[in-house]
Amino acid sequence: MVSRFVLIFPFLLYVLLSNGQEEPTTVIPLHKEKVNKKTAVVRKTDKQQGVTLRAQVDEGYPNRPADIEVGIIVPEAGWYVLETDALPEDMERLKKEDSTGRLTRYAYFQLGSTRLTKRIVYDSHRGSKQELGRFEITNKKQKLKIWLPNSLILSTIRVKPYVPPSAPREAEEYVPKVLPSKERPRLWVNSESLPIVRERLRASEHTQAWEDIKTVALSPYPFDVDPEKEIFYDEKLEQVIEKKAFYYLMTEDEAIGKEAVGLMAKYLSVLEFGNVRYGDITRELGRAIYTGALVYDWCYSLIDFDAKAALRKDLMRLVRDMEIGWPPFYGLESIINGHGNEAQICRDMLSWSIAVYDEEPEHYRYVSYTVLEQLVPMRKFEYQSPRHNQGIDYGGYRFGWEMHAVWLYYRMLGYSVFDDNIKNMTDYWLYMRTPDGKMLRDGDMFNVQYSDGEGFYWKNPQTMLLCYAFSGDRIIKGEFYKQGGLSGNPVLFLLLNDPNLMPDHDLTSLPLTKDFGKILGSMIARTGWSTEKESGNVIAEIKGGGYHFGNHQHADAGALQIYHHGIQVGDLGLYLSYGSPYDFNFNKRSAAHSMMLVRDPNEPLLFRTKTNDGGTRFSQRFPRTVDEVLHDSWYHTGEVRASAFGPDPIRPSYSFFNVDLTAAYSAKVKSYGKSFLFLNLNRKDVPAAIILLDELETNRAEFESYWQINTLEKPTVHPTGFMLTSKFQGKSGTTYVDMLKPKATDRDVILHGGDSSAYVFGDLYQVKSRWPEAKGTRIMVRPKKKNTHISYVTVFQMAEESEAKLPVEFVEAESYYLFKLANRIVVMAKADRYLDESIQLVIPEDQEYEIILVGLKQGFWNVKNTVKNSSFNLNIMKDNHTISWKSTAGIIRLEPVREYGAQEGAY
Repeated sequence: MVSRFVLIFPFLLYVLLSNGQEEPTTVIPLHKEKVNKKTAVVRKTDKQQGVTLRAQVDEGYPNRPADIEVGIIVPEAGWYVLETDALPEDMERLKKEDSTGRLTRYAYFQLGSTRLTKRIVYDSHRGSKQELGRFEITNKKQKLKIWLPNSLILSTIRVKPYVPPSAPREAEEYVPKVLPSKERPRLWVNSESLPIVRERLRASEHTQAWEDIKTVALSPYPFDVDPEKEIFYDEKLEQVIEKKAFYYLMTEDEAIGKEAVGLMAKYLSVLEFGNVRYGDITRELGRAIYTGALVYDWCYSLIDFDAKAALRKDLMRLVRDMEIGWPPFYGLESIINGHGNEAQICRDMLSWSIAVYDEEPEHYRYVSYTVLEQLVPMRKFEYQSPRHNQGIDYGGYRFGWEMHAVWLYYRMLGYSVFDDNIKNMTDYWLYMRTPDGKMLRDGDMFNVQYSDGEGFYWKNPQTMLLCYAFSGDRIIKGEFYKQGGLSGNPVLFLLLNDPNLMPDHDLTSLPLTKDFGKILGSMIARTGWSTEKESGNVIAEIKGGGYHFGNHQHADAGALQIYHHGIQVGDLGLYLSYGSPYDFNFNKRSAAHSMMLVRDPNEPLLFRTKTNDGGTRFSQRFPRTVDEVLHDSWYHTGEVRASAFGPDPIRPSYSFFNVDLTAAYSAKVKSYGKSFLFLNLNRKDVPAAIILLDELETNRAEFESYWQINTLEKPTVHPTGFMLTSKFQGKSGTTYVDMLKPKATDRDVILHGGDSSAYVFGDLYQVKSRWPEAKGTRIMVRPKKKNTHISYVTVFQMAEESEAKLPVEFVEAESYYLFKLANRIVVMAKADRYLDESIQLVIPEDQEYEIILVGLKQGFWNVKNTVKNSSFNLNIMKDNHTISWKSTAGIIRLEPVREYGAQEGAY
């Protein structure tokens, strides 16, 4: 078998240390090598000297001698990395001729007698310096032939040793806790589950998927290859091979199984990804590995010894080219976060290592170490909060790959190696859903902002399938079908779906409020579960407390979102490209979110940021272990102090969330407490209200604080606050925002809207986009007087179109605020403390009121009603800190004591 060029990505580490020194790189000036003067010419410019193709010569690989022959000399045979330097002769002409936007130029290379390969030597992404790839030099002296493209000067070849990622000592010494079974199949089914999957094919729910597979499997697929010519990936062919292999698994039809094996062997033998880097090509590379693993395992008995060896060699060649490297420990990549937390390990490498375990068991050692010793314990900790730190889109995508690992181990072993809390993760996507079919914003979103508006429905049906099939959740199965099912992957559907599990489309059994716990502190409160697009349901989210995990997670601790006939309060960032100036200075930053900003002019800027937005600490670091999360304060963003909703656990009238956000900010903030109280008013005119408290103390009076909310439509400024509007499906909603503290005379209001919405303290980050986020408005409120301590008290009322806001009565005491709104009387402790003092309330006679007290100190309280001559002792629980009851006219006195002789229990 001849050696051949193999792709290696630019972000892999090619540093070999010898006695503390980097291994030297050999630089070969091409104008000094053997140049074919009939086809090429040496050219010197003010920037470089090199070789270019003559004008009359066609580029590419015609039947002609090479344009350049290079003599490569290395100290010893082995694997090396080739790099090139090249520059277009006429950049302006090249740009005009380019229709791809990548300005890609290719050359052909042949090392010794190996197969010719096509490589990028210039593109708009990497420019003039390109890595051709990793390849094997079998002799100390070897010839490299080059065929040039038109209009490009190739100046140098650089040769340096290839150094693979090094595995940590723990991985090298790791003895896997669980091993692949000796029996086959092992992937997706074992001897116990295979008969179950076969039997389920008879179900009517599976008829269409099974017919689709049979149609493909039973149709011959002509595919001939020239072993001397490489081909790029072919997704259609991979799907055909997978279906034929699955058909054999289900029916034991050897003719179809052998066809799958033959197609796979021919395909892998000529498959070459070159040094293509655009489009996250490792995903396509991984899919080829995964398909090969399925064939190897499912059709194992049909593959002879030599064919197995050839398949393993080709699979290993592809595995080495994965972005995370092999062994899978490239320093900047990890199974915990980033691209390493996608299909690379959890599906592709895991499937491959299980499939080839009998012959090459060492691969499984590395892969199982990353999954069982790194991923499993980290997710057990993280998923105590059933939401994904990478947000709606990346969370849905990456979690789906984790669920592949869940299933692959579960079906191989018969039991799960992951914690059961993974079954609750779909609550996140249920509760974030808005009636318009979209989602509340969270993290980098590549899906929602590119939607077609009114006809859009956010979906990730593959993840939903993996989840409901594992948890047995009928509601998530209903969501799977509402998202359109998985017609594009009938094999996975038939492997996992239980036709006896009936889908449930009724969400009314779910609580309207969800507390997401303390790892990713947040709460979502709703007034209903209507899926009608014109619905007047209000959905609100408050974030804060817990930990930050970097990458696609935003600096948004303390952010507020409100949906009512569209986004009323939310985020203005658009995820257009990762790491761009707009992305790192606006989209991912606090300025794009509805939250507090505190400007310290001397705050250091990290992670390639340019703008000091005054927000929470921006981080692109991510923790890799639970111990790192808990003991490195960098990741800590605050503490959830109280979270409660009630009194009805399914349809609560109030939902309370209080958080200490001090840790989310740098030392510019001395203390910062935030309280959120959502009131489900159960009215048609004003269905909900929110009371928001912010209690901020900075370390210096000159640090300016800005209370900020962002909205998509242009707001109206009133003396009492603001009026926000949104319209969807012909229905409009108004959000009245009354700021009670600081008073209108004590505050300044700044608006940044339209083309200036991303104007951040002197820096403007404009983007061209038709989405409303690009031209929304940031409402910024700051106190007129400089002070280290500032309190904000704000009431939001979400009203139907043309409906007036409800009157609000407001009284401030030393440690709490008293509100009367509709039929609610609310006592809220100031956001940075627990209430620990006597309170007296006078209940009016005009109607029955719901009395809600939030932020009470933990412990016993006594409640007296002087009119009814009653006395109760109540125990306020830790983390809850709330009490509520209904009352007509009377005088209520609460004291933080347990009175002897009083009745014990609820009021």
